[in-house]
Amino acid sequence: MYRSLFLLVWGCWLAASVHAQSGTVIGTVVERDGGPLPGVNVIIEGTTRGAATNIAGYFEINNVAAGPQRVLATAIGYHAEAASILVRAADTVRVNLVLTPQTLSTDEVVITAARREQLLQSVPLSLSVLPAEALEARPIISLDDALRYVSGVQMADNQVNIRGSSGFSYNTGSRVLLLLDGMSLLSPDSESISYESLPLAQIERVEVVKGPGSALYGSSALGGVINVITKDFPSEPELDIRMFGGVYMPVRYQSWRRTWNDADIPRPIGGANVTYAHQLSDQFGYWLNVAHRYDAGHLNFKQERSTDIYAKFRWRLSPSLHLTTLSGWTRRKADAFLYWNGLDDPLNPGNLGFADNTSNDSPNGTNDNLTDRVMLHLGVSHVVHPSFFYSVKGRIFSALIRPLDEEKEPRSVDDGTLGFRYGGEVQLNWSPSSDQFLTAGFSGDALATQSSFFQEADAPPLIRSQPEAGAFAQWEQMLGSSLNLVAGVRYDVYQIDAGNTEQKVSPKLNVAYSLSERLALRGSYGQGFRVPSLAERFINNQSFFPIVLNLDLQPELSEGYEVGVRGNTTISSWGIVTLDVAAFSTNYRRLVEPTFVPEERAFQFVNLIRARIKGLEAEVAFTAFNDRLQIHAGYTLLDAVDRETNRALVFRSKHLLKAGISSQLVGPIELGIDARFASEFERVDTDFARFVPDADVVSPIQVVDVRIAAHVSRYRIALFARNIFDYYYVERPAILAPPRSLLFQITRSF
Repeated sequence: MYRSLFLLVWGCWLAASVHAQSGTVIGTVVERDGGPLPGVNVIIEGTTRGAATNIAGYFEINNVAAGPQRVLATAIGYHAEAASILVRAADTVRVNLVLTPQTLSTDEVVITAARREQLLQSVPLSLSVLPAEALEARPIISLDDALRYVSGVQMADNQVNIRGSSGFSYNTGSRVLLLLDGMSLLSPDSESISYESLPLAQIERVEVVKGPGSALYGSSALGGVINVITKDFPSEPELDIRMFGGVYMPVRYQSWRRTWNDADIPRPIGGANVTYAHQLSDQFGYWLNVAHRYDAGHLNFKQERSTDIYAKFRWRLSPSLHLTTLSGWTRRKADAFLYWNGLDDPLNPGNLGFADNTSNDSPNGTNDNLTDRVMLHLGVSHVVHPSFFYSVKGRIFSALIRPLDEEKEPRSVDDGTLGFRYGGEVQLNWSPSSDQFLTAGFSGDALATQSSFFQEADAPPLIRSQPEAGAFAQWEQMLGSSLNLVAGVRYDVYQIDAGNTEQKVSPKLNVAYSLSERLALRGSYGQGFRVPSLAERFINNQSFFPIVLNLDLQPELSEGYEVGVRGNTTISSWGIVTLDVAAFSTNYRRLVEPTFVPEERAFQFVNLIRARIKGLEAEVAFTAFNDRLQIHAGYTLLDAVDRETNRALVFRSKHLLKAGISSQLVGPIELGIDARFASEFERVDTDFARFVPDADVVSPIQVVDVRIAAHVSRYRIALFARNIFDYYYVERPAILAPPRSLLFQITRSF
């Protein structure tokens, strides 16, 4: 009893002592004309203390440590602004900040590189940001549409490839980790990315880290990390309704259309998205997002219909204690087109052609499923002291995949897949001084999946599992005013089967040197790894591809190096140029590839390759006339070599180029052009081409998209022409990429 009383008194004394040694910072953030700016992020640099301005542009930050401090205000579309202040104990300091309009990528605040907020200019590795404005300006129906505009990223149909880290394996075992608000969103069975299962209308930005990221994020960050960050809540209620509709135009060649009756008519696309958001009070805010999409597809037996419902809530239990929930449900009914019937008949699915098997029972190139995905993220963040806070997060993500019968009705769960990913993490952030920062924590995840693809014919269902756990720490140290050193390490342990576990230590070392406020050099070293997915290890199926299991698969490993420079400069008084150039080299070991095994008469995922990928990436952007003219371009040169055979790696393009221009120089009219070019794959998978006709046929990618939009009152009306020149190409073997499509979109804001 006395001990409890002592602890209570000591805790009260400590809280009073901390309060007595801190003060309060208040103020306003306005535009140059004096108008208030709501929703601006205001933070005390080097600490975890911060606030957002209200509708009057006012902010208040409590419990700020006494002493010299810097207040930083950031908002998308404006230059960041900072002010130095002196905080006295138990006193209130007022500071007023004026933000200047300008889109400057180097002023953006990002969180993925270090698991905390920091300015992009100071990030010591390659990171690209796709802001909400870029998503809203383009016809983004799913996340993969957005990633096609990011420099250094190449999509192979449904598989994302950052700087050559991935080839193509039908989205089984992603070598890029997908996060939603910092939490893993890879599927529990194949650890693949579901690009449709995201609240697209409520995305604040997409951050793409290029290079191994396992020192902070663990498995699957072999080649990079994609973090989808959702929006906060507006001080005034917002209701947005977006509707779109359009068509895929018929292909030009009559010889392709003759074997499919519907090939002569335009194939419809359409959908609607409704979102409502409001910060009801200082204690409670929320948004709701409902979306429905229909895509008839440009290929026979390729269509889908999906419905998404997402909700985000946040409670401020106290000024320093927040509770956030993010939940979602997606239902997708789809006919999947796996591979064509040859180059003479690319609009129809084919059959795998085995030498002694010409029956109608051959595996075919379609796969019809009904998929339900449910996710729930819970998070608590607590600011214990102006220089110390912690967060606790829990997550669950489930996927139920059921095949469809001939009447397009779902079959039993026993004929499909039911999987769960669940776990949580604890993260601590401590800043003992303005030039030191510690990020540390631990996490645990478990995967459990029952699938008909994981068992022998007529065998009872088996539940496959794969528990994982890890601990990480990262120390950031400023030396003087220009040099920033970052060192980190993560330890992971994961269970392969009931009696076998693996361990991995992943270090990192980054350095950044600021030559000036507008120019910074950087260098980085990091390691990555990926544990093979349950599907790669246990799949044993003959339905679509003959694949046999491989219980001896080992984790993939990567080790990456990079040097780069990031900067910006003003041209006269009307334009700004930003530049980011990086040279990189990454070594990969034990890469998992699907390979045909003659004695099994089937494919099998095996550890085959030692690889080295080196290259150069350059991004340049020009912004002028107060953001009314924006030009950007990104070029990536890849040299991807299989160290075992000294040949080029399969499914990699040597040259990637992304470019675009956006102009709003004439009243409310906005014009935009986006172009992406990729050279032909240097090598393709000959094993696959042995059984699928013309699977070794590849082509360069030369796609141009055009858009025109008008803002009228609260309406935005837009017309999009995708692949306007109707260029025919493949992103991955044996499937024709979409031809020209036209899309009309109207958005109404209330």
